[in-house]
Amino acid sequence: MKLHADEREVLRGGIGTETQFKIKATGKAFQILSSGLYSNKILAIVRELSCNAYDAHVSAGKSDVSIEIHLPTTLKPVFAVKDYGIGLDHDGVINLYTTYFESTKQDSNEFIGALGLGSKSPFSYVSNFTVESRFGGMKRLYTAFINEQGLPSITMMS
Repeated sequence: MKLHADEREVLRGGIGTETQFKIKATGKAFQILSSGLYSNKILAIVRELSCNAYDAHVSAGKSDVSIEIHLPTTLKPVFAVKDYGIGLDHDGVINLYTTYFESTKQDSNEFIGALGLGSKSPFSYVSNFTVESRFGGMKRLYTAFINEQGLPSITMMS
């Protein structure tokens, strides 16, 4: 989704040096970004991951293809969302998927998402989850988890 960006003209009087504000990457900061955004965490995860799957289909020109959602059952207590988009290569998982506020969907109104937060929504409810990416005939499995310092991390398992 295209995000509206205000254009500003800033007049400076040369009074002093300019310093931009920063965000310190701490466990608390990531907890607020991952968990503090959602009042109903379970529904947020379903919504965010389903919307990302739909956007993957739009990007791949497959908006008429259904995404697959598995809800937990007694025999298989797993929630999963599967799309048939183009997938991400390893670099895409490491540099795009794991970066808060990074998105490839900011320049088009064809997509639902654009903030780069939805893929991290499972952290609002669980401390680890599995990410499977298929790209270029290669299937990669990753574990996303909260590490000892409270920071979200990811590692390729296979």
